[in-house]
Amino acid sequence: MTVTVTRLLAAAAWLAATATLALPAIRSDARFNSVSTNKANSVEADSPANYLRLFSQSTDPAGLTGYAVKENSSPSVPAATGSNLALAVALGAWKNEKGTNLTRVFTLQALNPLPAGRSPLTVTASLAADPASGRQPLSQITFSDTNGANAAATATLTGGVKKQLNLRVVTQGFPGNNVMVRPTLTLTVRYPGYTGSFLNYTVPVAVWDGNGAGP
Repeated sequence: MTVTVTRLLAAAAWLAATATLALPAIRSDARFNSVSTNKANSVEADSPANYLRLFSQSTDPAGLTGYAVKENSSPSVPAATGSNLALAVALGAWKNEKGTNLTRVFTLQALNPLPAGRSPLTVTASLAADPASGRQPLSQITFSDTNGANAAATATLTGGVKKQLNLRVVTQGFPGNNVMVRPTLTLTVRYPGYTGSFLNYTVPVAVWDGNGAGP
């Protein structure tokens, strides 16, 4: 009896193995790495500095001058300092300002040459209000040629092309009680085949709502 049961169990195991081998292989399309919308580009290894550079007057490789200055600073100093991921802007004092346009706050330039298949770049700007007060003193961001011509809300850049960023400051209705308002300006870089938002520079901006030039 035991021998018969053993043979039956062995036969059943053989049939099960044969059926398993006959089944088609199950394919898994699971992906365990995070990539941008362009599957050839791994966002973790990428940076906006691989495509676009930001300059203040002191870091401009071409020695360009005429950058916007920090309001009420004495002696007068450019509002923007640093470059690329370290660029920051201190616009100075704008108490109860009805609206002033500032040109060439900083400049942006596409690398030359750009990586293969990455031209032209499209650069857009977005604003976030001061997180503490909710106030937003910045508006009307435009990109233009460095002579002020061809101003537009979006910059299209081929290798080596340089643009300047312009903006408008409005603080009318703010308390004017000597506080620093800290909005941020984000530049997002895109190129053919990539439309995500991972490649961006977030530029801190300081506006003094009060007297003097502020810190």
